[in-house]
Amino acid sequence: MEFTAYPVTQENPINTNLHWKAKAGIKIVILLAMVVGGIFGYNSIKKNAQSSQAKTSFTNLINKADETILTIPYQQTLYKHFGNAINPQVEIPVKTIYGYRNIEFLIDSGAVVSALPKTMAEELGVNLGELPRITIEGFAGQKTFAYRGEFVVKIGGQEIVIPVVFSENPQASNILGRIGFFDQFNIMFDANDQSIIISPK
Repeated sequence: MEFTAYPVTQENPINTNLHWKAKAGIKIVILLAMVVGGIFGYNSIKKNAQSSQAKTSFTNLINKADETILTIPYQQTLYKHFGNAINPQVEIPVKTIYGYRNIEFLIDSGAVVSALPKTMAEELGVNLGELPRITIEGFAGQKTFAYRGEFVVKIGGQEIVIPVVFSENPQASNILGRIGFFDQFNIMFDANDQSIIISPK
């Protein structure tokens, strides 16, 4: 009696199980790699965005710093009882009836309003007779009469109208006060560079 041997086509269950586990393991590894890669990619994009934002902010700071309108070195004045002292004085163009003329001012953060001697009114084209006469109080409560008006200066190529009092005190100094000047510009007194830096707000 002859027996014919036929090839067995049915797969071994053990081999099939191992094959399926291997495929599942590969898929899990690939999935984990994608998740890890996604996390790293997101962090990289976030870091780049933060870096870009930081660079933009820094650039804005630089640009803001570069917006300086005027830098004026301190000037030294010799005082009889105190010797040399540094004064925050600035020379700026003032509009007169003859055009713009550079006039020196003392920048005074303690002064509410700018001041000029009344002798300058005519040159600025101001008629004191048309201005209200007021009483102002100066150093140590000293009172004097003045005329309330305004004048025009040019800072950074821009015309600025600044309130002013024209003092009847013949010894009055040219002063740039807070109203109209400090409220329109940033004024920085740089002790290291011994300079005054004026920039826009």
